[in-house]
Amino acid sequence: MITLPSDEILFSYASGTLDPALRLLVERHLALHPQTQQRLASFTDFGGLMLAAEAPAAMTAGSLDRALARIAANPPPLEPVRSDWPDPATLKWRWAGPGRAIAPFTVAGSAYRSYALRIAPGKAMLQHSHSGQEWTLVLQGSFRDEAGEHAAGAFLEEDEATTHTPVATGDRDCLCLSVLAGTLTAPGIMGRIARHIMR
Repeated sequence: MITLPSDEILFSYASGTLDPALRLLVERHLALHPQTQQRLASFTDFGGLMLAAEAPAAMTAGSLDRALARIAANPPPLEPVRSDWPDPATLKWRWAGPGRAIAPFTVAGSAYRSYALRIAPGKAMLQHSHSGQEWTLVLQGSFRDEAGEHAAGAFLEEDEATTHTPVATGDRDCLCLSVLAGTLTAPGIMGRIARHIMR
């Protein structure tokens, strides 16, 4: 079972308005899943058609020269060098229970929190839900939850209505990247410990 980014996520990505952490998550997914590259191309083509349908602005003599002069006088700021997701081997992993580890990290300019998750074969993360949206990309291995089996390349979008218990399947660690708009919600003392680890 492969789950793909929603049309809303891809449209925001194509238009350049997607949050930096989610943008990097989509880019990693694109490298793993060529089918999504084809969908993305259709959004880009659609954006071009919308621009082409716009009524042209009336031009006066010297408009181009004035526009170029304004650009030269006020050059746009250089885009910051984009940082990619860190190499999992360089992250500061925190123990999150037997066979489980979490590594929080920061994506510059993102309004969300980002984590790498590692689950040993046969081990389970806590049963949990979320106070906001959660987006997860499976980088390596696979896991099973109430929605089915998710292999490398799967892009999952969850919300407050989801309660699940991811269990790593196969014979290698399951490695995921997650972006959270809210917080993890899990009952009991283990839930409090998990929230502390994810600070």
